[in-house]
Amino acid sequence: RRTGFFLHIPFPPLDGFIRLPWRFQILDALLQYDLIGFQTVRDRRNFMDCVRMLKPGARVTGQGRLSRCFTAEREVLVGTFPISIDFKQFAKTAASREVEDQAWIVHANLPERQLLLGVDRLDYTKGIPLRLKAFANALARYPELRRNVSLVQVVVPSREDVPEYEALKRAIERLVGESNGRCTEVGWTPIHYIYRSLSRVELLAYYRTCEVALITPLKDGMNLVAKEFCACSIENNGVLILSEFAGAAAQLQNGALLVNPYDIEGVADAIHRACTMEADERHRRMEKMRRSIHKYDIFRWVNGFLSAGVHKDLSQFPRVEFYVPQPDPSEL
Repeated sequence: RRTGFFLHIPFPPLDGFIRLPWRFQILDALLQYDLIGFQTVRDRRNFMDCVRMLKPGARVTGQGRLSRCFTAEREVLVGTFPISIDFKQFAKTAASREVEDQAWIVHANLPERQLLLGVDRLDYTKGIPLRLKAFANALARYPELRRNVSLVQVVVPSREDVPEYEALKRAIERLVGESNGRCTEVGWTPIHYIYRSLSRVELLAYYRTCEVALITPLKDGMNLVAKEFCACSIENNGVLILSEFAGAAAQLQNGALLVNPYDIEGVADAIHRACTMEADERHRRMEKMRRSIHKYDIFRWVNGFLSAGVHKDLSQFPRVEFYVPQPDPSEL
């Protein structure tokens, strides 16, 4: 019987991994599998670097998306398998009457403005406080956005019994309160904050209604919210602002506006660009992303991962390297 392991979160680089007291035990356990899968090329390379450094007896071959690691006991295949979603089901449900009715309710209650959407589990890796600061910065530096845009920030409760997460929740609510207290005008509230889980119909209605998705994690294995938003943008009129540190950036870099979430002014500039983007450019960018997500959906991922150990073939996966930020020519 062959066994496989897929890691949906990032694998750390060598200089971080070696700090773990149980680093050897983790590697030994992982190398008991016949197939190990990672979300991105970067994660796979990080793992292989750790094997080379910490397992002197192991031999590593292959520089593409599928490597082979030879230990004294076995050969282990290590591959890159970017996970995805059921694109057709999301697109079909987004077009349903139930979702359309709910989307109309959202639109009717927040009329005559563009809506930005953030959907995150309460977690420090999601970069929510920095995102709120960037949105406030955009309102301050681009006055034309006032009264014309609002941010809907959904935070799904998580680990509510952990003090650090409760402190993060308070920090988010403080930033929301500060922005709304400073900027709110009659008939316009800049940030609509929702702290609860959404039903599937509610979530897809927000995907349909909001024209800009603001997905800016500090680090993420993939981030399927970005792909769900694209799948539900059935009119091809949405704009995706995506952190370059999300795994999805490698696949969606040709359509999304990629940002460094630590760069508050840079994210604010991307917000302004997204809100003022011409319809033709929106359509072109979104069409590229939806086509890619449609082609490389969750079923292709499942079939590819399960068969990779037998066929040793990754041709069904997108040929994307990890995203490497390029310097701004104006800063050179």
